[in-house]
Amino acid sequence: MNAIRPISVVCACIVIGGGIFVLRHNTQSTHQRQPPESTYRVVVESRSNRAEPTQTLAELTEAHVGFCRLEIKSDVIGAIDVVPGAGHVYAFTLQPALDRSDAKQYEGCLEDWVLDSHQMHVISMERGPDRPAGGSG
Repeated sequence: MNAIRPISVVCACIVIGGGIFVLRHNTQSTHQRQPPESTYRVVVESRSNRAEPTQTLAELTEAHVGFCRLEIKSDVIGAIDVVPGAGHVYAFTLQPALDRSDAKQYEGCLEDWVLDSHQMHVISMERGPDRPAGGSG
């Protein structure tokens, strides 16, 4: 009976340790280096209520995108363009591309109420074509 108790304790420690390892592996942010010439295309719908009369939706969208850009290691290249015929939909490109962890974090930031009276809904986020090294948008 005394030999069973230490074995039970060891087994419990192994199970708990294994559980902690699996939980950590599945919840910890891990980043993969992306090629510098890789791109990531983002399309968002922008909405505002009660914005200041001197602020345009385009300005609010640009500020929101800029704020969220601080949380990732990519830059907006080129302009934040209005998608023609799609209402208040804007598209822009990030370089380098986002890895899975950064993409989740960035999408969450874009959909948060980062600015008063302004919200965005992410329509799509996908890896775009790679650009030549040193290319600009």
